[in-house]
Amino acid sequence: MKRVPRTPAVRRSGTGIGYSREFLEHLARILADAGHSPKKLAREFREICQRLPEPARDWDPAELNYLADLPHVIACWQDDPQFLDAKGAPLPLLVRSKGPCLVSLIARALPHEEPGAVIESLLRARGIRRRRHLYLPTGRQLLYRPQSARIHGLMSLLGMLRTIEHNVSSAGSTARIIERTAVNPRFPVRALPMFHRWLKGFASKFLWDADGNMRRREWESLAGPTLRVGVGVFAFEDPVTTGRAVGRKAALAKARRPGRARGAGRGR
Repeated sequence: MKRVPRTPAVRRSGTGIGYSREFLEHLARILADAGHSPKKLAREFREICQRLPEPARDWDPAELNYLADLPHVIACWQDDPQFLDAKGAPLPLLVRSKGPCLVSLIARALPHEEPGAVIESLLRARGIRRRRHLYLPTGRQLLYRPQSARIHGLMSLLGMLRTIEHNVSSAGSTARIIERTAVNPRFPVRALPMFHRWLKGFASKFLWDADGNMRRREWESLAGPTLRVGVGVFAFEDPVTTGRAVGRKAALAKARRPGRARGAGRGR
């Protein structure tokens, strides 16, 4: 299918140091609309920041979009017919070749990024593996390291803030962006592990289907501007319990071990 040249993408609103300002503007307006005093919010935020240490490294605003877009390479590899074999499985790819290769895949998914840097990032995230001179995806998802995961999470947070403020300020329902939650006020703590396991599987399928729908529309190559669209699924607990209860149980079990008790006795 012939691809129609696209016009430049719509300018992103969060660029440079403006990311932090945009976060704060969305959050402040949402809280102020809900009845919080802007003066009190400024005082509380100043007190919170005074207790935080300075970061070990400077913020690089380019990382936010880069890490958010990186999985698109894997998604295209898993779904674009030109990078699939006869059975529909991802083709092993050379870095460069006349046919399908990693460089052409990256040019397809992230045309404005440097292929070598993208390959290194995917290797670090264990999104691809090397088999001699060929590369294959390790799965449909990327697992980020803690620092990268925090930055990647900012994109989801910023997206939620943008959508909430947009919906609250929209005059009519047709101008609103999808924003739905299901809340149960009396959920059993003992059922949390089973629920989260179910939700992860359900969310993975839902998000893959949603991503596939977006890719098909992307590949239609309709003329006109483009923008970044995201769909997210998240759960919340009030209070946050997952992991913490397990940690307390593990600490108690460790303290009760015979060896631990004898060690404490010898220290007296």
